[in-house]
Amino acid sequence: MLGAGLLSAGGAVAPGDAAAQSCSLPSGLSPVGSGPTRFTMLLRINSDDNVQAYTNQANPISEGGFIGNRVRPQDIFVLNTRFLGNASGTNPPMTSTVAAELAQKLRTAFPCNRIIALTGMNPDPFAAGYSFSLFDNPNVFAMMTDFEPMDWDDDPTRPPWNYKYEKVLKRIKSFTSTMNTVLATNPAGATKRTGLVPIDHSTWNFGEIAQLLDKRNRRLGGTKLGPLSVQTQDACANEGSTGYAERLDTLFDQYKFKTIRKKVKKGGKTRKVTIRRKLKKRSRPNPANLSVQISFSHNPTGSGMALTRTSPAIADSCISAGLKQGAGAFFFFASTEAMSQLFLQPRMAGLRPPAFSTSRR
Repeated sequence: MLGAGLLSAGGAVAPGDAAAQSCSLPSGLSPVGSGPTRFTMLLRINSDDNVQAYTNQANPISEGGFIGNRVRPQDIFVLNTRFLGNASGTNPPMTSTVAAELAQKLRTAFPCNRIIALTGMNPDPFAAGYSFSLFDNPNVFAMMTDFEPMDWDDDPTRPPWNYKYEKVLKRIKSFTSTMNTVLATNPAGATKRTGLVPIDHSTWNFGEIAQLLDKRNRRLGGTKLGPLSVQTQDACANEGSTGYAERLDTLFDQYKFKTIRKKVKKGGKTRKVTIRRKLKKRSRPNPANLSVQISFSHNPTGSGMALTRTSPAIADSCISAGLKQGAGAFFFFASTEAMSQLFLQPRMAGLRPPAFSTSRR
């Protein structure tokens, strides 16, 4: 149990977070502290194969034992309810029924670790990517919606996707309001947090989005409980650790400052200027509720999406850069095979050594 520096350091926990209360978990996605203390893994679960990789001690898939012994109580499993299944059919689409079964298996094997439902924006309750998948499941800690074009387009009644931030913010406000209402008015969903997993766009203000999520979660009794995970994986894939550090520096800056356009008069003329203004402390979102993303493969191709062209070694260097910038929670959008390789990299091996020896005499 990693009790020290978690609940007491992280602040108040929402009354409904029973697992967090009994297991002394942080109020944010990650605890306060530095290095290994703050470092928190969000682990993608697409299928029962992934669950078995973390829970089946009889089948080690990495040096040093099965990858489940790298997991610590503060780490979070993310059920990707958007998973459409594999081509062979051995892993089915993650409908609500499949997701509930996987959640129960994870809860049995990891009684303290929190579980997040990563949902899409599909209105069909019987399809993978259903907007409210697992909203009433007692094993789920938070609902985080994937906000990007492919999910938005799952509902043909919606207007076309638009990258303009003013429109984006209005749509996020509307969707999260609906999500919050559904959760708040259902006893089985009332204790769950409402979060978002948006694409990373240079013109969007993620600090403002985080403030909105904090407002949506005030029904839980805390002022700063809104979870946000920004899809920063391209920065790592495109520019390595240096580019990743620069992107996170800008991202965390939005949690402290806002920019406004203001009219000023000079030389008899009026013009608009951009002013950078520090957010008041009570208004600043909690960076511990922010998770940054790294996608990688155990067999990178060198082209295509960040997921296919990033190696475990590059991912490892981006972890180091991210921690130096103040990140604590890292969402690893990767297969369990890729994770097994990541645990062998120098930085990750130090952050997550095996919790126990698997050797027998």
